[in-house]
Amino acid sequence: MFLRRSLIAVLAMVIVLAGCQIVNQRAGRGSQVNPPADPAPGRSVTTPSEVIAQTPEQPPTQIPSVLVKPKRRVSPIAGEPQIGVLLAAGPQVVLTLPRPAILEFKNTRVQLPAGDVRFDATSKGLRTAAAGKTDLGNHTVIRIKPVAGQPAFTAMLTPPNGKPVRMTFAGAPEIHLDPASRKVQLIERVGMEDYLASVLATEVNPSWPLEALKAQAITARSYALDHYLQADDQPWQLHWHYTVDMAYGGMKAAPRAVVTTMAQTRGWTLMYQGLPVPALFHACSGGKTESAKHFRPDLTGADGVTDMTTVMPSVEDPAGITGAEALGFTTTHLNWRAEVPLTRITAGLKDWAANHPLDRLAFGTVIAVRIASRFSDSGRVSTITVRHLLGNKELDTEFSAADFRLAVGPGLVRSTNWTRCAGVAGGMMMIEGRGYGHGVGMSQVSAYQLARTGSAAADIVKRFYPGAEFVQLWR
Repeated sequence: MFLRRSLIAVLAMVIVLAGCQIVNQRAGRGSQVNPPADPAPGRSVTTPSEVIAQTPEQPPTQIPSVLVKPKRRVSPIAGEPQIGVLLAAGPQVVLTLPRPAILEFKNTRVQLPAGDVRFDATSKGLRTAAAGKTDLGNHTVIRIKPVAGQPAFTAMLTPPNGKPVRMTFAGAPEIHLDPASRKVQLIERVGMEDYLASVLATEVNPSWPLEALKAQAITARSYALDHYLQADDQPWQLHWHYTVDMAYGGMKAAPRAVVTTMAQTRGWTLMYQGLPVPALFHACSGGKTESAKHFRPDLTGADGVTDMTTVMPSVEDPAGITGAEALGFTTTHLNWRAEVPLTRITAGLKDWAANHPLDRLAFGTVIAVRIASRFSDSGRVSTITVRHLLGNKELDTEFSAADFRLAVGPGLVRSTNWTRCAGVAGGMMMIEGRGYGHGVGMSQVSAYQLARTGSAAADIVKRFYPGAEFVQLWR
């Protein structure tokens, strides 16, 4: 009898705990994610379902598995993949063809002239004037005869924050109508190595030491391959802008150092338990990196189960200091100061709350901001307290420091490694801090410093991703 009563009590507790886990997972976001901070524009997001096991037939001495997270099947890597890069999404998209091309849809081919081609979303699917009033369905491909060294198409892209910019691309354009958002998506289909060569030349200065470039190429390949496997059944896997994924520059002439780097690191990827590491990186640590378990506690491999936070812990990084000094980045990447108008903080937090309705937060006119808590290992700010006037009440709302940084502006509040936060005259907040970026994984400034003082790329990468191994997945 005692055993049965104990078992019933334990089962009741387990069920209650499982219910709490499910509620917590649905109620909020936890720590802020880096690129992507939110689900990328236009993509339908699905999460694995939690399964409550029904086990009435089990012997009374066994406690059933209550919460099961299904493991996603990961496609084997057979060689260098072709990836989809999202360039634009909206009610319509426009691209410019430098020469005639072929539009393919539903086993039909239509000749496209050189010049601008616009695709619109309609109730029946995609439509373009170039094909008359023909319904194109939800997906179409433009076949362009490749010409070495010449662009396949150009397009005006609008970054998440900033002015539109016209960019040139060498890959094949694809047009997709997202069923969830009903937005037209312009996607470039390009080889992984060509994509990475452009990322490398955009993310860091190609004049940096070769070993620093190689370290960046390996981490970027790991990040990109993880995203490819996470969404290999979707039309696209990576966003072109650095605030969502990595900085991609499209088609550009690769400097000799980039060509050498790509040749020497081709296919080399960081792996952990047989999966590519979603290797986060940032500009400058300021002396110590952040732990991924604080920044992305839910970070898993492409199977949706394997914990990847363990290979990105908080590590001491003195090269982040000496590197910033050597590069002349003392006031931008090492010790920075931001004076932020309270009106800007108010507007940023209101926009954030409007874009995250599930968090059920509301902000009024901000009066003050102060540090509430720090992480014990990295020392970075975990939460802040926002004092604001909402209606006729003065409220204190605790908020993620990482979310605050993105809401106010990551180029202004450059990290969560704050050394001081105080109000100043004239309706301003003053924040002083160290480092630039979210702080997780490899510090690019540190890679520069370590390379110039003799460290090899493999040694640089191992400092920031302990426990990961190097595997060449294609040649």
